[in-house]
Amino acid sequence: MRRLCLLILLLAIPLHAQSLFPRFSITGGTSASSFDTAARIDPETAGEQGTVVSFENDLGLEDSRTLQRFSAQWRPFERHELAASFFSAPREGIEQIDREIVFRDEVYRAQALVTTEFDLDYRSLTYTYWARRSDRDGFGITLGVAALAMDASVTAERFGESVTVTQRADTDVPVALAGVQGRLAVTPRVHLEGSVSMLPSVTIEDYTGTAVNAGARLEYRPLPWLGIGAAYNYFRLDVDVAQSDLRGTLEQAIQGPEAYLRLAF
Repeated sequence: MRRLCLLILLLAIPLHAQSLFPRFSITGGTSASSFDTAARIDPETAGEQGTVVSFENDLGLEDSRTLQRFSAQWRPFERHELAASFFSAPREGIEQIDREIVFRDEVYRAQALVTTEFDLDYRSLTYTYWARRSDRDGFGITLGVAALAMDASVTAERFGESVTVTQRADTDVPVALAGVQGRLAVTPRVHLEGSVSMLPSVTIEDYTGTAVNAGARLEYRPLPWLGIGAAYNYFRLDVDVAQSDLRGTLEQAIQGPEAYLRLAF
């Protein structure tokens, strides 16, 4: 009976308390994400190029998996908001390749049995200025940076030989982003959010490329401090790497639906 009375009291909190712009919130979600990864890792010898390979089609890497996504938002002032997000996507696969592949300093012959591991960590930090902010809607301008830490290893067993060959490539890719986001209270309890950020073709340190990060959310607030939502996330990166110890290209697309819970204060 006490629990029932407490629930009734919580549900009786005025609807206008369920703000589009909480002072602080944390979000945890699970996302059924799909991957499309193409890379070329060049040999250390100047002037030579590696083979462009699809990690999913050529090397047998998982093309989908369930990710856990985490984010936090903090609004220290009325129109200023900071946000951080993180997810990790370790994947592995095994495939008998049907063509010769040059990956860094090793040549993998056709019919070799190749085991691949590809670990990706994504972190972002953004700042949003809410140029428009009301109880019903909002429009913000976002600046931020994302960092992708990638570690790939390819191991081949040569038929007729008792020798395994492994090549590894790892790098941290910095991505600067600028874009917009909007929020709309469809009803006091149902909220919509959308955002898109882009990196035009620019050079940052030893990286040259483009990026797009976008998302849409539909959230239901049964309680002022609790949000239950569904989202769709999209991220794409196309970059050339010209480090002294790593050269090549990377194209990575990650997208998929997400179910999440948000605690807002």
